[in-house]
Amino acid sequence: MVHEIGAEETITYGRNDRFYGGPVGGGRFWLEEDGRPAAKLGGPEEWRSHGMIDVHTGDTFTVGGQTWKITEIVDADSVDAYLKAVRVS
Repeated sequence: MVHEIGAEETITYGRNDRFYGGPVGGGRFWLEEDGRPAAKLGGPEEWRSHGMIDVHTGDTFTVGGQTWKITEIVDADSVDAYLKAVRVS
């Protein structure tokens, strides 16, 4: 799916096929020692050389030529964890 700039998506555990060039999925969520929420994302073929990537609020990732910014990681220490991302370019 091609998203307009400003579009929002939610990423949970598992796979999200709504990303153009995806899928993108949450592989793990946790709280770092300093309490900052973090997530490990798996993604499309273009990420294969890096495997999964670690992200925090404010980080960006690119998939299918679209750049997304992590705006929030919610309940990182629970099985209901998810993150919100907004397309920035």
